[in-house]
Amino acid sequence: MEQLEQEKELEYLDKVISVLNNKIAETQKKISELNIEFEKIKSYYSEQYYFLDDEEIVAGGDEMDKEEALINEEIRQLTNYRKQRLSPYFGKIDFLSNGQNNSYYIGIFNLTNGGKIPLVCDWRAPVSSMYYDYEVGRASYAAPKGVIEGEITNKRQFKIKDSKLEYCFDSSLTINDDILQEELSKNASNKMKNIVTTIQREQNKIIRDDENIIFVQGVAGSGKTSIALHRVAYLLYKYRKGFSSSDILIISPNYAFSDYISAVLPSLGEENILSQTFVDLAKEELSNLAPSFEVREDMLDEITYDTTRLNEVAYKNCLEFAESLRKYLKTYLNLSFKPKDLTFGETKITAKKIDELYNKTYIQKTPAVRINWIADYIIDKMEIDKAVDDISARIKRILYTMFDKISLLDVYADFLNNIGLKFSLTDKNTLKYEDIAPILYIKHYMLGLNKRNVKYLVIDEYQDHSILFYEILNDIFDCPKCVLGDINQCIEKIMTPDDEMAYAKALGAKEILTLEKTYRSTCEITNFCNQIKGINSNPVQRHGKQVNVECCENIENEAKFIENAVKNAKKYDTIAIICKTTHEAEKYYEYLGELDDLVLMNQNMPLSHIMIMSVSMCKGLEFDMVIVPNATKKNYNTFLDKNFLYTACTRALHELIITYNDELTDFVKGENK
Repeated sequence: MEQLEQEKELEYLDKVISVLNNKIAETQKKISELNIEFEKIKSYYSEQYYFLDDEEIVAGGDEMDKEEALINEEIRQLTNYRKQRLSPYFGKIDFLSNGQNNSYYIGIFNLTNGGKIPLVCDWRAPVSSMYYDYEVGRASYAAPKGVIEGEITNKRQFKIKDSKLEYCFDSSLTINDDILQEELSKNASNKMKNIVTTIQREQNKIIRDDENIIFVQGVAGSGKTSIALHRVAYLLYKYRKGFSSSDILIISPNYAFSDYISAVLPSLGEENILSQTFVDLAKEELSNLAPSFEVREDMLDEITYDTTRLNEVAYKNCLEFAESLRKYLKTYLNLSFKPKDLTFGETKITAKKIDELYNKTYIQKTPAVRINWIADYIIDKMEIDKAVDDISARIKRILYTMFDKISLLDVYADFLNNIGLKFSLTDKNTLKYEDIAPILYIKHYMLGLNKRNVKYLVIDEYQDHSILFYEILNDIFDCPKCVLGDINQCIEKIMTPDDEMAYAKALGAKEILTLEKTYRSTCEITNFCNQIKGINSNPVQRHGKQVNVECCENIENEAKFIENAVKNAKKYDTIAIICKTTHEAEKYYEYLGELDDLVLMNQNMPLSHIMIMSVSMCKGLEFDMVIVPNATKKNYNTFLDKNFLYTACTRALHELIITYNDELTDFVKGENK
């Protein structure tokens, strides 16, 4: 870049910093004034409290709440201005359209100063999409008034740190390889970072997609979770009015994962969204059925050594099981409904009429809907307001007594008995994890589920759930959805593209979006992982150490090798020792006693510096260095074991070590042995 151009960019940065300094000062002043006003209001109502009537007290509370909300909004804006001052923008496009060549600087936040064009455009703004989608040449973007076409005459990228321009250069590519490489080569932390400066074209397409149901199948390291969170930030920007973070829910694998992703949205200037696990959701619907609910990690531990349960878990997650349950419920709930005459005061509803409504008029609906509509019919006949004394609920309770069985567990046990299985709780008297979705489905079909007041739903690791869960989602969440995952990381059942299609269809997705490029690991680690599964995910050309496959004489020597490897890895911020199961993690934790900083992870803990955990715990996470112990033929030998090993190994960013003290698993091939 010519020196004159560099000087112009320095002048522009000075101008932007100056505007930000002014806005920071103005906002600080406004916060101070609002605080003074708030204290006046609070003082007035405190002094006058005993002289005010109830209506005035309520009005006073409302006034203070309103004033406090104004203060909080200004504090949020001040925080954003301070973040923006450190690095106001990262890109720039010169766009020629209708004879005008305008420059657009792209940053995390919008910044205006009275001009027609913002000093900095929010990365989510329509015009900013061109930065991610196009090289120099013909380009267009969808503006509120229609598609704007033109030509990108130049693209420029910046690295600004602590308000200082470290470098800038022109590039014809979407995101220059040098900047992407620099970001990818950084150490991981215990919180996920935003990727706004390096969003790739295929990622940007999903982030800005207009479809209500987004279904994404992506290889490990393709940025699925980041895409979901950036899509949330984009939607919050696009639909700011009447749409907030509190309207959005993510169903995540566990609490550790929720904590890991908790910094992304705040770094983009948005508040965090609500988070729940599948078991949390189930407890709200089925809390009266069992003392407690088994978590997924416990189920995965047990199926690694209990073949009988492994087969049951796999079967209860397959399409055939779901179809059998659907057929059973349709037949059973039709045959077992025995109508009776009902009399309410002077109003009589005959058994024949109820039978006609249930088995003919409303036959196309689920029993839950049929019973609801029959109750409405009775209320209409009685000419009573439906809201009176919860009359509808009382009538439905009477109608449900006309079934032979109404207990969800009894119905499920009878179904299992019909297909040659038996219902039982775990040894710890908990409802088995694999039984939760079928029982939820039965409740959905028979009784209906409680609607959630959610305007957007995100589901990560879609492969961890059964098809039945996705068939009931629309009953619980009547809203747009973004669902992401990877069938190669399914560790309790075998999933095929047919399963993938069935999941997408159950959700109402028009297509399956695929991500085949991985950005997480070095080429050496990615190629190693590809060999495990026999797939061809496409890595970014970032090179590092070869994968170290270390043979040890016994478990004591293996533990010693791991200790030394960890102690010598001082340049890394996060190191994970990933075992197949929680039981195995506990065993190796005892052997690794000399590692003072080692933390044995559970699903309720935030990430640390040096961790040991199960494969089920590590899903969705990434670490600078990963060590996978006990990679023996005995430990990793089935198809699902292959998925366990693949999932563990794909967590590594920079270095991967495999250790074993017996015959090496066949999943590590060729020159890697």
